[in-house]
Amino acid sequence: MSRKAIFAIRFTFVFMGCVASLYFVNEGTAGGYKIPEQSSNAVALSAAYVASATGPDSAYYNPANMVWSKASAQIETSLNYITLPGVDFSGDVRFVGGLIAVPTNTHSKSESFLLPNIHYISPKKGKIRFGFSLVYPFGLSKRWDDRGPKAYAEEFTLETIETDLAIAYQVNEIFSMGGGIRGIYSEGKVQSDTTDILNPLRLTREMKGDDFSAGYFLAVSARPIQDFSMALTYRSKVTPELEGSAQLTGTGSSPYNGPASLEIVLPATLQIATAYTHRRAVFEFVYERTYWGAYQELDFQYAGSLTGSLASFDTPVEKNYKDSNTYRLGLSYSFRPEVTLMFGFGIDESPVPESTLNFELPDANARIYSTGFQYHATEKVTLALAYLLSQKKDRRLTNSNVSGKFESSAHVLNGSLVYIF
Repeated sequence: MSRKAIFAIRFTFVFMGCVASLYFVNEGTAGGYKIPEQSSNAVALSAAYVASATGPDSAYYNPANMVWSKASAQIETSLNYITLPGVDFSGDVRFVGGLIAVPTNTHSKSESFLLPNIHYISPKKGKIRFGFSLVYPFGLSKRWDDRGPKAYAEEFTLETIETDLAIAYQVNEIFSMGGGIRGIYSEGKVQSDTTDILNPLRLTREMKGDDFSAGYFLAVSARPIQDFSMALTYRSKVTPELEGSAQLTGTGSSPYNGPASLEIVLPATLQIATAYTHRRAVFEFVYERTYWGAYQELDFQYAGSLTGSLASFDTPVEKNYKDSNTYRLGLSYSFRPEVTLMFGFGIDESPVPESTLNFELPDANARIYSTGFQYHATEKVTLALAYLLSQKKDRRLTNSNVSGKFESSAHVLNGSLVYIF
């Protein structure tokens, strides 16, 4: 047996051992609202992976590119291990329009969770190719134990699972187009408790709900010259209506235990990308516009009007998010025929305005740094590891709910296996 084959076998066992160990991590709920990294390539390149996408994950990142892949049917299975250290906060938690201020120096509970992804593209049938993806594109979980923050968000969780069916058509040697349908299952939970804050008034809330919604995605790609490609992708807005139940209590009011619902927004996204190949290197730039402006308020609905102290739960909460931009750069370099190194960098704007930022999503502008590598173990098997750090900029602000500073970051570790049939 050759030395290369022995190395490939050892690497495979080490890799699978690492992946297996991830299965035993206690799974938490999703952190952050949008999760663009849904494959090893995307993690390693800070999601600067659109115009150059040709692997199985092109079914998700750019279905128009599926027809350019030279391989036959391929499948990718990967695991994202995402950990979010607790968000640090120092300042005042404010109530009653800022009339009550509670000095607070605390941090949210840390979150860690495991997300398995699957991508598949079929053999090419003439000028047509099909694809499938299972991903987790949005997620949010913040849990606070301190009496001040938990009055707003003792827990605020959103989990989504998306399955995509894609199709691509090669128009000619230069142009291709693609698209498909999205099926998204969403589940949410909201808890809050004003104990020890608004004495003698106490308000508690617990709500759960879920929904299944549908959307679509479109893509076009062009390769006007051999080493240069361009792409445009669009993913539609989806507005799940989470339906379930709520339990509300309030001093001086009869408890409410009944139906409840909440419409949430999973915003549309537009990406414009270019990729250039120079010898053994591939450079990609992605401009991404996320239409968060569709998220203007949280409006909980109940079976009838709430009265007394519970009426505060029936008042729409302004959010007034704004559309945001993300700029992504990626570099892939074929260090050796069997090893490809990858690096990424991104600048991510927060959609959350200062006036409505609160403890359920204390977001801020971020810098994204990432790296990873692929090892082509055989002609049919490729293994990859990738790591990404999203470093949020410290955010200082003052509004009717909070006055102080938030600090946070996120880490993503991905392991994947690609198999060509």
